[in-house]
Amino acid sequence: MLHHLLTQDADLRMVPTDRAELAAAVDRLHEELSAGAAPGRTRVLTRWIGIGHLVLGNHDEARAFLRRALELAVADGDARAVVATGVNSGDAHRYAGDLPAADACYRSALDTARSACPELLDFALQHFGKHLAERGDLLGARAHLREALRLRDAKGDAELIGSTRDALDLVESRLRAAGGGGGA
Repeated sequence: MLHHLLTQDADLRMVPTDRAELAAAVDRLHEELSAGAAPGRTRVLTRWIGIGHLVLGNHDEARAFLRRALELAVADGDARAVVATGVNSGDAHRYAGDLPAADACYRSALDTARSACPELLDFALQHFGKHLAERGDLLGARAHLREALRLRDAKGDAELIGSTRDALDLVESRLRAAGGGGGA
């Protein structure tokens, strides 16, 4: 929905490709949500508004919209939406500097992926790995990212594989800089 307006910075955090265009797109999503939408569409709009606010740096709004989207996903019994929105919620807390809340969101999303939505396990592992790296647990980050890479290699999606390799390369370089080695 907003993918074309998002990229990653050197620390592999989502940033806007065009801040003004992203803000305008989020405003349009707000308008659509305010006009009334079917329940499934409401959940999707709420999630993407939260992601948009996350990338724009509006942390309180991001967390509020993502919390509501997660509630809707749980109420719908949609495991895919629970995992995806849980990961996004983790990102919102991580970007805001609330690492304990981020940790809880990522762990919950990871547990749900393992038990009910294995097709999104690589996604949950990737984001949890990046969280661990930011919090300084480079060995834990490497282990999670390696597992994500194994799953993504099996999927054969070059873009996803590249994204995980980028994250793993960043962790390996930080390990080398810390004297922790980058080997197996």
